[in-house]
Amino acid sequence: MGIIISTLDFPEEIKNRLQDQHNAGLIFDELAGKDYTAFKIDFIQKKQESMEELAGIIADIVIEYLEKKFVNNIIRNRYQEFTLAEQNIIQEMTVEYLKNLLEKNKGQGNILSKEEIVKKILNYFHQSESLNLEGFVRFRLKDIINELEMAIELSVDDFIIQKEYNEFIDLLRYFVELQEPRIDLVNVVRRNNGSFQIMDEKKEVIISEYLEGYLAEIFKDDVEYEDLLVSALINLAPRKIVLHFHDEEAVETVRKIFGRKVELCAGCSHCKKGEGNEK
Repeated sequence: MGIIISTLDFPEEIKNRLQDQHNAGLIFDELAGKDYTAFKIDFIQKKQESMEELAGIIADIVIEYLEKKFVNNIIRNRYQEFTLAEQNIIQEMTVEYLKNLLEKNKGQGNILSKEEIVKKILNYFHQSESLNLEGFVRFRLKDIINELEMAIELSVDDFIIQKEYNEFIDLLRYFVELQEPRIDLVNVVRRNNGSFQIMDEKKEVIISEYLEGYLAEIFKDDVEYEDLLVSALINLAPRKIVLHFHDEEAVETVRKIFGRKVELCAGCSHCKKGEGNEK
């Protein structure tokens, strides 16, 4: 006695994968219905090994179904306040989040882990000889669906934060473009503790009440050094900014706001000893 697999959305995927496994102990007949397509699968080798082979095929399709169709449907139906392009980005973020989570846990005990889904499918095969793909996902993988919904929510939150950040950066960039330069050039060095030291064109430290007092009062202890740097540079309004460090994230932030005013030092004595300067 074999197994019957039926599906509404993935008949071609199942057929193609069964054909690939034709010489691996699985033979099948396709039974096309009005809505669903069914596949009657028989085993020509040891039943347990063939069932495991079939469970692996179905697990691959289930993962594809969950990642593409299920995630897509949730985002389209629940997050209509976002544009189609934004929904696509959220879907990509969700799939990437799941991929990273899977790699982090090396595929063990994780949502969309093929091994975990194979176990559930094999357990189902021992109870029934007929499996509907969509029904199996809906009723037998509720825990995975719940985790997927949480992954989507996290991706939406991350997208909103990134969108608000980009809008804020755009606003700062617009403000900088309207500023009249107050100083010709500043040099920025990153110190060992992560803070920044700003110097004029003579490499003399620029000291002002704004940099040392006003910023500290506003931001207290929860501020990022990059935020302080950006605020200080906006206040100084330099015509040109030379960065004597190569921290990718900080450099990118400054460049986003100040654009062509920013130059990256190719290397100088100040670069080499600047990070050790804690004065």
